[in-house]
Amino acid sequence: MTLAGALHIVKAETLVQAEDEQSPLDGCFAADLMSDVLAFAHPGSLLLTGLTTDQTIRTATIKRLPAVLIVQGKQPGSEMLEAAAEQGVGVYATPLSSYECSGLLMQSGLRPYRKRAPVETAGLVEGGRGGSE
Repeated sequence: MTLAGALHIVKAETLVQAEDEQSPLDGCFAADLMSDVLAFAHPGSLLLTGLTTDQTIRTATIKRLPAVLIVQGKQPGSEMLEAAAEQGVGVYATPLSSYECSGLLMQSGLRPYRKRAPVETAGLVEGGRGGSE
């Protein structure tokens, strides 16, 4: 699915246009904690968030995310929009919730990313030790 296709599905309004709305997305990631985005988002994915600060753009730039979709009808301030324009990160807004956007995008074929779980056998983690990562 392209960025343009995803934006159409969630009825997004363009605040700062991405460099290439026709580029394919590699997935979707929804979070308000930018530490989670840094830890788990994959480059090329669309970020869904309610966070409307320039920190969101800095995070998207580090992770090479083409666009940020602001949910719940929130409107970002000028600092966020200026940072997005400088960094070439698209910013879009939708009245839908993150939950609604995630459901619509997943139903349309855009997949989330999951952290790989260790292989477990009889309650033991691969390598012979119990416990979690």
